[in-house]
Amino acid sequence: MWFLVLFLVLNKYTVHGDFNPDTSKYDAYGVKIAVNDMLLVEAQNAASTFLVQFSPYNYTTSTLQCTIDFDDTTHYVYTVGVGFYQNTSVYPYFYFAGEMPNGWATSDSSGHNGTFIGIWTNQDPNNIQFYVNSQQSISCDYFQVENLQFISTYGHQEFFVVAIEPFGQYAIGMTTDFIFIYYPFSSSNITLKQSTPVWPNNATFYSFAADATGAFTVVAGLVKNSAQSQVRATPTVYVLRNSNLSIVASWSYSVTSNTWQSYLTYSNSDSWSSKYTMSVKINSADSARVLVGMPFINTVFLFVVSNNGSSISLASSGSNCQYVGYGKSVATLTSSQAAVLVSTYSLDYSTWYSSNIYLYTSLTTTTIPSSYSALIPNIQQQLPSTISSQLIQAVSTPESLAVLDVNGNILLILATPAGTYAATDSSSLSGTASIPAVSSSTACIAGTYKSSSGIHPCSLCPSGTRNPGGGPCTSCINCSSNSFCPWGAVFEVNETYITSQSQAYAYPHSPELTAYEDIVLSNSFAIGSTSHCIVTSPLFWALIIAGLGVIIIIVMNTLHFFLHPQKSDKWRKTIKKIFRQTDLIVSEGELWIGGIVSLCVLVIILVSYVFAGSFYSQYPAESVGDSSFACDTTLRNAQYDSNLQSLAIPVSDEEESIVDMLDNQVFTLQLDILNTIISCQTISFVEVVGSTTLSLTMASCTNVNGVVSATIIVLDHDATIEVTLTGIQLVGGFRLGLSGPSQSNDSSTLQQLSFREAFYGISLGTMVQSVTVGIQLTKAINETKPLSGDSSSFSGIWYPIFSLNNRKTFITSTQYSQLPSSSDTVMTITISEASYYIKNTESPIAKQQEVIFHTFLFTIICLEISGLIFLIVKLMFIPIVKKVIAHYYHAPRGKVTPTHENASHESNSETRSEDD
Repeated sequence: MWFLVLFLVLNKYTVHGDFNPDTSKYDAYGVKIAVNDMLLVEAQNAASTFLVQFSPYNYTTSTLQCTIDFDDTTHYVYTVGVGFYQNTSVYPYFYFAGEMPNGWATSDSSGHNGTFIGIWTNQDPNNIQFYVNSQQSISCDYFQVENLQFISTYGHQEFFVVAIEPFGQYAIGMTTDFIFIYYPFSSSNITLKQSTPVWPNNATFYSFAADATGAFTVVAGLVKNSAQSQVRATPTVYVLRNSNLSIVASWSYSVTSNTWQSYLTYSNSDSWSSKYTMSVKINSADSARVLVGMPFINTVFLFVVSNNGSSISLASSGSNCQYVGYGKSVATLTSSQAAVLVSTYSLDYSTWYSSNIYLYTSLTTTTIPSSYSALIPNIQQQLPSTISSQLIQAVSTPESLAVLDVNGNILLILATPAGTYAATDSSSLSGTASIPAVSSSTACIAGTYKSSSGIHPCSLCPSGTRNPGGGPCTSCINCSSNSFCPWGAVFEVNETYITSQSQAYAYPHSPELTAYEDIVLSNSFAIGSTSHCIVTSPLFWALIIAGLGVIIIIVMNTLHFFLHPQKSDKWRKTIKKIFRQTDLIVSEGELWIGGIVSLCVLVIILVSYVFAGSFYSQYPAESVGDSSFACDTTLRNAQYDSNLQSLAIPVSDEEESIVDMLDNQVFTLQLDILNTIISCQTISFVEVVGSTTLSLTMASCTNVNGVVSATIIVLDHDATIEVTLTGIQLVGGFRLGLSGPSQSNDSSTLQQLSFREAFYGISLGTMVQSVTVGIQLTKAINETKPLSGDSSSFSGIWYPIFSLNNRKTFITSTQYSQLPSSSDTVMTITISEASYYIKNTESPIAKQQEVIFHTFLFTIICLEISGLIFLIVKLMFIPIVKKVIAHYYHAPRGKVTPTHENASHESNSETRSEDD
């Protein structure tokens, strides 16, 4: 019997009293830091000490920091706290609460056990201002524990949270088994209640986080569900009336079906785990608004508490939609500003990814903005080297923010006035101690401004405005309309710097007609619509001759009206004789009209010969002027071919010289950094060779009106170059260029290289801190085949292709405030050669022999066509005309002899007389 009783007693102590916390974990069982405008305190369980830092926090002449040993090394502190408006200038104090570890029955050196709460008070007769004025280091020797209260009635409390009244007059504690209100300055220090009757329906409630006003306390936690329920607990928020520790309002989380949150069962939620942490913060400027963070469902809720705490309603909620961890800590800074600590984990909490603080600067009474205003760390506010990237808690003063990392290090970000920001990088920290690291107020960097006070960074000046820097900036200056002023502009940069320069051109296409005979025919028998085309047309001059012939015929037929018949006949005979003598082509002197036609044909042939000589000399195309001899002034004796050749195929002996010139050309890389206050001294170049880097010396560097131009010599055409711009100064854009000298020998000419490509984003924003630019070089070899002889001439140039994603390189003001940070800007320039080259070939359409032959052939064609036309007229057209005339026209005294017949008779008669 006695053995059974002993077993039950020991079992009770084992089950309820086995509490061995890991003292190195700063996020276990409660909030280990507390801060207001006068005092910051941190519980360091591993060392059994409290770290105390007095304000002014940015005081650097002497240290205002000291440490206090726990009053008993066996104590484990769950949480520390101070009131926002607590008067700590005289006899400053802070609350601490915890429990005795290593079993419920274990006692401390004074014989106490169980949970405890108390205050540490500084009894130093000298206030903080004394130490500031005297420049003496402060001591914690005057700190004393006061009114330490132990609660030994209950066993180990897995969940124990404390909320401090804003003026620090009392504290309200909540555990699984009991709740209490603690008055450190009253004779009846503590009022205790069993917790189960307090919670609605006598529920078992695990309290995770709480915050208090003078009238009510808001506590968040999990309500244990029945054993038959698959979901073991329900997230719940209670409003507790401070005066009587009674519940006056509540809210329970209702999960949305078919979301990942709907599959949570909250198993093992009855034991403390970092998986099921929560955070609560009542807005210090408006106690009706309450933020509650539940990182395990990745959500922050905004509640409205009304009627002096008697009702609570959900106004809105927000989530970052990535993994879990959003809302690990929440803090209000002003009525419209808040901070949310986001420690991102995988869904199973097995992997920690990152920690960031989301800053909201435009909170309303009922809405959490869908996107945050800024992110810490950011480009301007980086984590100092003493702070781990894994952040676990954040508390406000209320306007400033203290952040605790996983190693117990503290970063205190102090609110700064408009025009300045809280710089947190290691070089800007205030104070002499490593804990806490305190930010310093720094003027907005050039290109940014800040119109309100707070811990948030400065914003980019909008496009079309600028800030040259040099002091606090609350608004930006307007730029002139014809200058380059993107987001984050520093100077009014001349727009010529954002123009690109290219030597690349589209290689000409071969003309539609590439056969010389087609070109001659097209030019000879066409009359264009312009005056130039009419004048250069051979057919036009032939028609002129024909027109003169028509005039002569008219004159011949009208001579008898003006001259004596014998004299007019003589003139007619003379003219006809002349035309018969000139008829060498058509009718061979048979008809005098053939002389006129022969002259027309001769004109066409002669003009075509002139065209042939001029066309032959129009080569090479790039060395001659306009073709004024033809209707198409762009006509050239040139045809073109362009194709790609693989570098795997050996080049010909003729091409080898130009290829060697291209391969050996030395490049000068020019980088123009636009709209920035970066100096030449902050720029460095290195070449990445495998896993090592080689420093490159700048050939030149100038800095004029916000444009820094730096050059280096690049010997290798396949290289990776890193450019480091030290500091966080803004860059509005950049222009990258390659240049190289020209070279020539007997048959090959290497052209001078001079390319510039500008990259900027006027509508997008400033440049990010990590930029990758690719430059792919492609050989372009031009071969010009000779007009006579066998040796071709070659010219070559490199065509660079720049590759860069503008939308990922230039960011808006919102993205600038939300992107993770880096202390430097690094540009990676990768130069590579394409696996092929461009081969352009220019060759003459017709060489000399071809021009002579085809022009002579054209002459024969013209003569043969003329003879054919004459034959058709003689054999077909004239007989038909004779019959028509004979049928319709008869002389009164017999048959009328046609004119051509008279002409023929007359011709025969004259011939006979001449023969005689």
